[in-house]
Amino acid sequence: MQAYTLVTVWHLDASLEQVWQILSCPEGWPGWWPYVEKVEVVSPGDPETGIGLIHRHSWSTCLPYRLNFELTAIEITAPFRVKTRVSGDLVGIGCCRLRCRGTLTLVRFDWHVHTTKAWMNILAPFARPIFLWNHQRVMAAGEAALRTLLASAPGPLPLSSTVSVNREFGTPLRHSK
Repeated sequence: MQAYTLVTVWHLDASLEQVWQILSCPEGWPGWWPYVEKVEVVSPGDPETGIGLIHRHSWSTCLPYRLNFELTAIEITAPFRVKTRVSGDLVGIGCCRLRCRGTLTLVRFDWHVHTTKAWMNILAPFARPIFLWNHQRVMAAGEAALRTLLASAPGPLPLSSTVSVNREFGTPLRHSK
């Protein structure tokens, strides 16, 4: 299996909670994110924490292939971080982190995955740059589409008084109760 470490950062002019609200509902992604064909809930996970929630994803790409995988929530620190175990055509760990910078919300996606499709692994020594380009294009399309969706929203959601704003990636704060 070929290993990939993929990092993408989005800069969005919207509140952290508004971005979290959209990204934390992957079943809605096919409605706005090009290349996301289908997302379905396989298991709801723990009703209190969301841990164990499993979504099955089917994605097309800029190139003529599809990826099918499941994301299982293994850590959730709303509205700052979701860490998932990835299985299927990709295997590994994915993490999405959000933080505020002034009026912007920064979203950082970190993927540490291996491909499981035999043809991808065979071609990887030659096609790796193309696979990386493809990933960047798919993620850029998601960022552009999310910007459009956020711009069409009636107004930004204010940060509630129960949320402490995380200022740095890697140091998420939890909702206070």
